[in-house]
Amino acid sequence: MRPSQRVGIKEVARTAGVSIGTVSNVLNRPELVSPSTRSLVMSVIDSLGYVRLAGARQLRGSASSQLLALYGVDVADPRDAALAAGVERAAEEAGLGVLMCGGGREAGRMRHDVGLLASYQVRGVVIAAFPETERAVAACIEQGVACVVAGQGMEAAGMCSVAVDDHIGGRAAAAHLLAQGHRSVVVVSVPGSDPLMRQRYQGAMECLNEFRDGALRVTELATEDASVGAGRDAGQRLLAVAPRPTAVLCFHDLPALGLMQVLHEAGVRVPHDVAVAGYEDLAFAAAAAVPLTSVRWPARTLGMRAGRLLIEHTAQGTHQHVHEVLTPELVVRRSTLSTPM
Repeated sequence: MRPSQRVGIKEVARTAGVSIGTVSNVLNRPELVSPSTRSLVMSVIDSLGYVRLAGARQLRGSASSQLLALYGVDVADPRDAALAAGVERAAEEAGLGVLMCGGGREAGRMRHDVGLLASYQVRGVVIAAFPETERAVAACIEQGVACVVAGQGMEAAGMCSVAVDDHIGGRAAAAHLLAQGHRSVVVVSVPGSDPLMRQRYQGAMECLNEFRDGALRVTELATEDASVGAGRDAGQRLLAVAPRPTAVLCFHDLPALGLMQVLHEAGVRVPHDVAVAGYEDLAFAAAAAVPLTSVRWPARTLGMRAGRLLIEHTAQGTHQHVHEVLTPELVVRRSTLSTPM
């Protein structure tokens, strides 16, 4: 899927049956054009997939763009920040820069965002996994922009992807708690369409369901999101569960942190009274008052590999598309190393 030849303003004018000057006015001085003509031209622009090359002047004469784009990231999210650092590292190695775009979640907004990136003739786009990743990929394909998905496996023809096997990660965390002797486990889940959370949950529940011990008791506490506040809410509900479970598994470190705060405030000791495990191994996990056992999600490595694949994809010559899967690592710390009561 190399960038295809893009539709020009002449084709838009010819298809709409108007002059090139009229199309230019619609784009730059719409107040000079009648509403009916504006509507006609904009519908043709939309149907043809015309993209304004706003960056053409700066990039004219270059063999290829010196920019990669990273779409769908929230730099306030530690995971996305680490992924972005990996993409930037890959770009730096190749002497390229990175243009970051937070991106919208609606299909129309994605198409607009990708069109804007295309207008600056970015070499290609690394798409960070989120619930609407497939729509973002479709927007890239529609506008002839090369892309690589980072964080979610997508074996679409003509593109690469790099994923993390969160199913294995969920299993590893649950198996660790069982190996520590815990038979009363709370699972703090995040319902919804987030594919990463869903895989972690499915892996953990599969492991727990396979454990053939009649004494095992699993309680699920659903939260609205993967935030510290959601973890604090889950912690308050946990205190009301009787008899009190001896272990808690969260599928993100932020809820684990909020939950441990509530337990500490209530005088419940971690790990002596309740063991707590998280997921992603964010920077604070090892620095918490009680160092947190967590599944390390290789965000920086993921971003670096996705960036390198995108550079290879858009370079001259042949490129074989690949779909890689990275394995997360369980990092055991003090929050789960006490013998359950």
